[in-house]
Amino acid sequence: MAITVEEKSLQLALVKAAGQLGITQDELGYKIINKSSGFLGVFGKKVAIEVWKKGQGRAGGSSRYRENSDDEKAVLSPKEIKELMESLRSFCQGICSRMVDEDVEVTAELDDERLILNIENDYLAGQMTRNSRFAEALEHILRKKPRHIRQELPFRIFIDVKGMRQGRETELVDMAQDLSNKVHENKRPIVLNYRSSYDRKIIHMALDKDNRVYTKSIGSGPNRKLMILPTKTEGREANQ
Repeated sequence: MAITVEEKSLQLALVKAAGQLGITQDELGYKIINKSSGFLGVFGKKVAIEVWKKGQGRAGGSSRYRENSDDEKAVLSPKEIKELMESLRSFCQGICSRMVDEDVEVTAELDDERLILNIENDYLAGQMTRNSRFAEALEHILRKKPRHIRQELPFRIFIDVKGMRQGRETELVDMAQDLSNKVHENKRPIVLNYRSSYDRKIIHMALDKDNRVYTKSIGSGPNRKLMILPTKTEGREANQ
């Protein structure tokens, strides 16, 4: 049986779908059915996917859609991937240098199917601190750059500035694990008031495979919050 899920990003859509189906993301098969980039990749961005449990197919038996969407990603040789990484790094460096009117150092590292482009500049670090969507907008621009690749890129683009976002990720993952232990021990939910959708996504992902708890978003707009709840014996409730 397949369901349709729409969210602001593919990762959030997968988290939500896993909760609705009561399985982990590793057990999901999915197909992207619609993408809406919005203005500068920030406002109005939506991804719609059709999701099912692997091995069952979309209608419970079809073998055509049993695998994840990896077959939709571009298949490149190691040399082509290296050239693509350098092209994106150089393009990012050019954009950043023009923004601050000086040479900016940008490094590229491929880590767990994620291309991390780290920008070394104090001014841009301040910009990212003041505007959480700065990195997301730049990621959107970079995804559009390799027009010769008509399929999905073989990696996700992740913009960082002076390692700030990676450091933040580590803090959030560690905190999520501590809170998961408390929720499990006390059998009581915890509500987190994180305004950043990026922070909420990291916590969602960190606890996705923790069978003791599940996460749930509540509220809307600036009042949106994240709950960590103990898993019920009759099954995990749907992520929202």
